[in-house]
Amino acid sequence: LVVRDCLEEVAETDTDLAPSIYARLSRQVPEIDQHIDYLDERMRGRMLDQVYQLLLGELDRDYLAFESRMHEGYGATPAMYRGMLQAVKEEVRDVLGPHWSDSRDAAWNCTIDRIVVELTQ
Repeated sequence: LVVRDCLEEVAETDTDLAPSIYARLSRQVPEIDQHIDYLDERMRGRMLDQVYQLLLGELDRDYLAFESRMHEGYGATPAMYRGMLQAVKEEVRDVLGPHWSDSRDAAWNCTIDRIVVELTQ
C-alpha cells in the first residue's frame, strides 16, 4: 500500500520519472549500461512499466520466473535488479520531497528486498 500510495502521488505531479531513473541507474550501477544502452525509448518504457508492476505486486509468479530466467540469460545480476528498484525508490523519494518519511523508506526497502529474493530464487 505504501509503494502504491507513493507512485500515485508521483503520478499526480505529472512527472516523467523514466529519464531520471535511467540516469541514476547508470550512475549507481554502471555495469548495467552494456545491457540497456541499446534499448530504445519504447523498450525502456516497457521495462520500467514492468518494474512498476513488480513494485505493485501485479505480476504473477510464473511470469516473474520467466522474466527472471530471460534476464539472467542477458547477464542480469541481483545487484542490477536491486539497483533498478533502488533507482525508482530514490527518484520517487526526490519527487515527494517533504512527503517522504522513514516509514515510507522502510516499506520501500522491504518491498525491494522481497522482489530481489523472488527474482533470484
